[in-house]
Amino acid sequence: MIEFLLNWLDALWLLVAVFLLRKDQKLKAVLFVLACMLLLRFQLELFSDTGYGTGFLPLIDTPVLYRGYAVYGLFTALFLFLGHVSKEPNTFIYMAAAISVLTVAFCVSLGVMAL
Repeated sequence: MIEFLLNWLDALWLLVAVFLLRKDQKLKAVLFVLACMLLLRFQLELFSDTGYGTGFLPLIDTPVLYRGYAVYGLFTALFLFLGHVSKEPNTFIYMAAAISVLTVAFCVSLGVMAL
């Protein structure tokens, strides 16, 4: 049971996104969190299928799942905070920010997971 909860710990960000943001931002924030969760799972599959459960380089001993949680959690928190403090309800700017933050989170997490 604990193993299942640890594997889906990042789903708590969905609740934070629903309760923290305005009504017009909730759906986009939930989709952002789901995209982060999906990308993390894809990266985990990449590392497990290649046989490197702790990354390609032996610099950090922690599993890649926990490093992915840390990186995606940091970027998700940053995105939700920026969405919370933004006063401009422009959907195009919000979606552009979501795509940009998601791309940077993917690149940074891939680098950290490779260590």
